[in-house]
Amino acid sequence: MKTFYTLLTVLFLNVVNINAQTTDVVTGLNNPSKLVIKDNFLYYCEPTEIFKIDISQSSPTPISVISGLNSLSGMAIGGNTLYFAEFNSGRISKIEITDPTPTPEIVISGLNTPNWLLLSGNTMYFSDPNDSMVSKFDVTDSNPTLVLVAKSNFNFNPSGLALQGNILYMGQGIANRASKVDVTSGVLQPEDVAVGLERPLGVCLLGNYLFIAEYADNKISVKDLTNGLATADDFVTGVGSPTDVAIAGNTLYIVEKGANKISKIDVVLGLDEVSLDNNISLFPNPASKYIQISYTNTPSPYSIYSYVGAKVSEGVMKPNENISIEGLTAGVYIFKIKDGPSMKFIKN
Repeated sequence: MKTFYTLLTVLFLNVVNINAQTTDVVTGLNNPSKLVIKDNFLYYCEPTEIFKIDISQSSPTPISVISGLNSLSGMAIGGNTLYFAEFNSGRISKIEITDPTPTPEIVISGLNTPNWLLLSGNTMYFSDPNDSMVSKFDVTDSNPTLVLVAKSNFNFNPSGLALQGNILYMGQGIANRASKVDVTSGVLQPEDVAVGLERPLGVCLLGNYLFIAEYADNKISVKDLTNGLATADDFVTGVGSPTDVAIAGNTLYIVEKGANKISKIDVVLGLDEVSLDNNISLFPNPASKYIQISYTNTPSPYSIYSYVGAKVSEGVMKPNENISIEGLTAGVYIFKIKDGPSMKFIKN
């Protein structure tokens, strides 16, 4: 028994190769790079134009928001104001999304190569890969002053940004790692969060999970911020050169630049959502080929989720039926019965 619980602990900390599947949201795009979400609308940018789609629709049609821009990179939204960075023009501008024919207004210029943007209240954070720094400024200031937040001479190349409290997380595309700084500490040198990545770009947070777009490895990885390991696990593989990710509710949206599309995947369960019922059992556990549930005498829909909440399988179980799990890779999973309990099991 002691050996089993030791194995369980190890597997919780080392989930690998999740076989989750994405769903296309919109295809046939032209070199999309970044995205930002407000309410039901997802905004994404191509090199010279910003579009929006209504993600509440099953087959949304892109609508042009503004065109004629130069080397668009990051975007951020505050209220009805959409901020965007123009990489080669060295500036950050803004428009009002309620204006049917918006005119850009420069917020700050004279920058080198502003890239990803992150707005927190009135504070705008932006990464500049060619200056190897992350800075911030007050968007309400008519003549904003830059404040350095992160700086490193070790292949810093900062990319995507995500903020949790005072901790700013960022990708490092050349150093192949994700890192963090405390924006209130005055310490500029980033601290490693995950290493061994393959050109990490966009990042986003859902609770204590940091999702990372690994451009060169065609996957989204996930880092559990509650453990001290400097590694990330595969969340979904086989995506086309992803550049950015964003969360809306429990859905992760992905810019697949290499596939010229935006896709999505549900992140519907967390570890704290697993329920227990002493009258129901899942066996064998651990299992290698199949599992069986002692639950009901009638057919019941079910879903299987990865440790971090990606749906990897679903179906309808029948009484005393063996449910095949041979297609799953080794790791910890959650078996969820529709309108019923959830149970963890180990695939070995």
